[in-house]
Amino acid sequence: MSSTSDPGLRRAFAAALTLFGRHGFQRTSMADIAREAGIARATLYLRFPDKRALFEALAASLVDEALARAEAAWLDDASLSENIAATLLAKDLGFFHMLHATPHGAELLNLEAELTAAHVARLDTGFAALLAERGRQAAEAGADLTAFGGAAGFAAFLATAGSSLKHEARTEEAFRLVVHRLARVSACAAGRD
Repeated sequence: MSSTSDPGLRRAFAAALTLFGRHGFQRTSMADIAREAGIARATLYLRFPDKRALFEALAASLVDEALARAEAAWLDDASLSENIAATLLAKDLGFFHMLHATPHGAELLNLEAELTAAHVARLDTGFAALLAERGRQAAEAGADLTAFGGAAGFAAFLATAGSSLKHEARTEEAFRLVVHRLARVSACAAGRD
């Protein structure tokens, strides 16, 4: 059952994300999550055998949501620069908030790499495929991706640069600014300024 169609699961994921960010993974218990979500602890254990399983399911849900937002962000009537920025922000803004807005955000992202490497790989692969397809579409519309080595290079460049920016920027305003700059430079390189 998808997390978007199950209100109880949505509440459990929201509660887990809040508490993991506030107290860290180790200090958050299944009882804490159930209480925060307003569901019985037994109900939570029926869905997830332990906190690690819940965390993995949460990570999978976050990946699904990030890819769906990135897919929806590209608009046919927007410029290449606007579309690049919108797509990067749609994918990474939630992760930026997780990293910077909570005391344990960096721990969660590191823990995510340990516990959910397959989900992280799926996010990277899915986003690269999405950007490569968008690059092919942009090339068909007249963009010159030679500077990137083609659509796959365009995708790899944007995915790597965008991911790095979320770790380096300290505020949301700074993050948005550097993403828009990256998008403008990339569009210029493609001859679509």
